[in-house]
Amino acid sequence: MNWSALDWSILGPAFVAGLLVLATHVPLGMEVLDRGIVFIDLAIAQIAGLGVIFAMSLGLPEGGVWGQVAAVIAALLGASLLTWSSSRRR
Repeated sequence: MNWSALDWSILGPAFVAGLLVLATHVPLGMEVLDRGIVFIDLAIAQIAGLGVIFAMSLGLPEGGVWGQVAAVIAALLGASLLTWSSSRRR
């Protein structure tokens, strides 16, 4: 990687903004977890996004039907895992 090609006038403020977001969202996330509030829809959406990333890493075309299929399969598997873990906890 060519480190001298990085434009720190763009990356520097983005890095600082990322640190600020991290500093504010970690305590908020800890408070949410302490109260037992879980946003299942957001979790499943992130798992679906992970399925698309996985499909693209396998070489499937970006934005095609197979990306949607991978998202649905990942979302269903994630929902099944969350349902199983929730029932197991009780």
